[in-house]
Amino acid sequence: MTKRRKIKKKNVSIGILILLLAVLLIFFLPIENKQVKNKQNKEEIIMSNYVGKDYEELKTWAEKNELTIESESEYSSEYKENIIISQNIEENTKLKKKDKIKVVISKGEIPVSIYKDNNVDELGNVPIMMYHGIHNMKNSETPNTGGNVDVDGYNRTTEAFRKDLEFYYQNNYRMIRLVDYIHGKIDVELGKSPIILTFDDGKENNFKVLGKKDGKLEIDPNCAVGILEEFKNKYKDFNVTATFFVNGGLFQQEEYDTDILNWLVDNGYDVGNHTLTHPDFTKIGAETTQKEVGTMYQKLDNILKDKYVHIIAMPFGSPYRKDHPNFNLMLKGTYEGNSYETESMLRVGWEAELSPFNKEFDKTFLKRIRAYDHNGTECDIEMNFNILKNNRYISDGDPNLVVIKEKDKDNINTDIKVRAY
Repeated sequence: MTKRRKIKKKNVSIGILILLLAVLLIFFLPIENKQVKNKQNKEEIIMSNYVGKDYEELKTWAEKNELTIESESEYSSEYKENIIISQNIEENTKLKKKDKIKVVISKGEIPVSIYKDNNVDELGNVPIMMYHGIHNMKNSETPNTGGNVDVDGYNRTTEAFRKDLEFYYQNNYRMIRLVDYIHGKIDVELGKSPIILTFDDGKENNFKVLGKKDGKLEIDPNCAVGILEEFKNKYKDFNVTATFFVNGGLFQQEEYDTDILNWLVDNGYDVGNHTLTHPDFTKIGAETTQKEVGTMYQKLDNILKDKYVHIIAMPFGSPYRKDHPNFNLMLKGTYEGNSYETESMLRVGWEAELSPFNKEFDKTFLKRIRAYDHNGTECDIEMNFNILKNNRYISDGDPNLVVIKEKDKDNINTDIKVRAY
């Protein structure tokens, strides 16, 4: 009897144990499953670099991770059709579900028909405009032709300068940096043409400071830079920029000159060498030549270390000839133990320059157009831009490809990919 009770008691204990285990499984298994599910939900979504990969690959990955894609397409000489050109989210960025990825997808090479429709010609000529002073005057206030403040037109009224900029924009010219031009880096949209602006002499009316407010320069809205900034705001796609060539007196505002130079390079402009005292290089010797060039480079180096351009606007256009003994000393020399090298030099020219892809291009001896009025004659603005209607550089919109006319293929000289049509 005792033995039977013991067996019964044992069976009851086993039953209770089984029941307890069942209860534990009922309560804890769902918790464990929930934890696994939460762990899965917390798995990080990390962005990869899809540039150069097929769009379908990104699309599949995005769908799997519940991400959305916003895409646009453009022609490309570098990427085949349906290959991703760029993405807005950097590699290794953490994402969340429903995040949006923006990409640009290649449509492949531009059809030749588009080049023909836009008359693309990247062996066409490029205008380098030469300005000096910009005077706050109306054209009617000067006795000279058009907007010429002086009889030779080296100085321009503010009215004329604003009209010049409007004319360039409306005629599909877009500004580029001079230093980019000499390096063959022309990034202008399809069908548009590059134009370069330069200012000589560092005149106060190029960059006139009215004072400082909260540590920032207050710029006269009617000086050259004030007007350029006006057009920068007016036309976002104008790519407003210019190169200012200064002498030893910089911008004639000693209190602000260091601030001015730094403001220019920080806001998309360039500063170059116009020599220390603006001499005629046909009338000075070798030592003085190196002093004029080398001292000015040193002055710029002291203020704009590695941030100015090694380009000289030659005073009066002198020495006028490349075989003059001072010419090479302007390109390379030493003064007071400091060596210098000049990459490019500008003349006081009269017409547009060659494309940097033309085999005859010479960056050490570049022509400029004097920005003045002469009733459409004597190489003034009107005359030059009438000529440019037939031989201007017209961009294909791709800075990594040079597109030229088939008839000009023997005139090309570039390491960049070329396409003739």
